[in-house]
Amino acid sequence: MLLRLLTLIVSLALLGAACSGSTTITTGTEAPATTTVDPAARVIFGSGSVPETMPTEFPIPDGAVIGSTLIDRNRDLTEMIVRVTSDVAALTDFYATNLPGRGFTVDFSEKEGAGWKLEFSSEAGAGTVAISDGGRGVAQAVVTFTVAP
Repeated sequence: MLLRLLTLIVSLALLGAACSGSTTITTGTEAPATTTVDPAARVIFGSGSVPETMPTEFPIPDGAVIGSTLIDRNRDLTEMIVRVTSDVAALTDFYATNLPGRGFTVDFSEKEGAGWKLEFSSEAGAGTVAISDGGRGVAQAVVTFTVAP
């Protein structure tokens, strides 16, 4: 009996901690552009749109869906997942062609397992594009970008 009572108290405490702070809740079919647990946060998680800290010239394929995003202001790091109806080879070709066309230098490009990794840089900073098969005719790229010091 005492164990059940302790379990209930711990569960309620964890639930209360998880529900504290401010959150953005939306209705409808569109994912929120950004969801922030703390408005003054230096680390922001979101989804549904390109993070504001990505360079505006960074290429995004037509028809792409932006999945999870991260802005880490402590490390000047931005991360996003880009998904497209495509295969790994086509998405790799897209970035290999469009990064230089948008002012980025491809510093490194190599096959990694069934995927591909590109490293790029520009005056604004540097990053990576890690491309993999997302299954069911979808390719995905995990893009990281770090602002130049």
